[in-house]
Amino acid sequence: MTVNHSTLLKIKNLFLNCRMRNIAGWTSLVVIGWATTFSLGKFQSIFQVTFNVLLHMIPIGVFAFFLTGSFFSINNAFDVQEDINAGKTSNLVARGLITKKEAIIFSIVLAVASIAFFSYVGGLLGFLFSVTCVVLGFLYSIPPVRFKKRPVVDLISHGLFLGSLLILIGATTYGGMLNRTAYFFAAAFFVVSCLFQMQNLLGDYFVDRDLGIKTTAVSLRSWERGRYFFLAFAIVGSIITIVFGWYLVIDWRIISLMVLIKSINILVYLPLFSVYKIYLFQLKFQPAILMVWGATILLATLIVT
Repeated sequence: MTVNHSTLLKIKNLFLNCRMRNIAGWTSLVVIGWATTFSLGKFQSIFQVTFNVLLHMIPIGVFAFFLTGSFFSINNAFDVQEDINAGKTSNLVARGLITKKEAIIFSIVLAVASIAFFSYVGGLLGFLFSVTCVVLGFLYSIPPVRFKKRPVVDLISHGLFLGSLLILIGATTYGGMLNRTAYFFAAAFFVVSCLFQMQNLLGDYFVDRDLGIKTTAVSLRSWERGRYFFLAFAIVGSIITIVFGWYLVIDWRIISLMVLIKSINILVYLPLFSVYKIYLFQLKFQPAILMVWGATILLATLIVT
């Protein structure tokens, strides 16, 4: 039996609707979580190390990709009007290439598959963390709950389902036990996720305001006020990261990398950047920066731990 071209195109569009450029960076958080409990010391040769790293990392990466992809897919299904107004091309539902129903069903399939996998390799904790992650990720977009339209909750929920919980899911895979490094990354990436969400909120400020969507940024009643509020959050978040890392006796190289990624966010919020530049940054460069930092932190974690 052959699969016709239109079916293959539909499947391709369903995956593209997951915003593949965006999810690659977030996917790395699950792999970083796994790296916090993986020890290189028990292997005697570079071949053994490479084989075992790939043996664990590839399936984790694939299902982490499904997990985070389901969040962006379901978000596109319910963000049609907002993305049309903002002129975004990453929403294939808004472009009419797939239907809302197809996007929702595909999101559920990806989420269920990822929960099944992380429950299998992570046991009870893997199940609990992945289910909680999916529930928050879906409720972020689905009305009437729709966390993204609720001030403060839009930041906290984002920090959890695209931050802390991804680290914890990865840390529990293949018999991994939660440790100080995992807890540090869970807290640190909660802040990072909130910071990246703040960039999104500032970039979408005027569209959200005109559509009556009351995000944290819109609730501050001024784009400039939002900029300074988020700048303060970035500075405080960096300080908390340093203090928490010091308290947990985390390797200084790991702490430095986490502070450095937050420093980039601090620079973006400075007054010398206009609304358009912040929007351009979060649209064009944010995914690439997260991927680079994800790979760097993953490598550093494997070496240090």
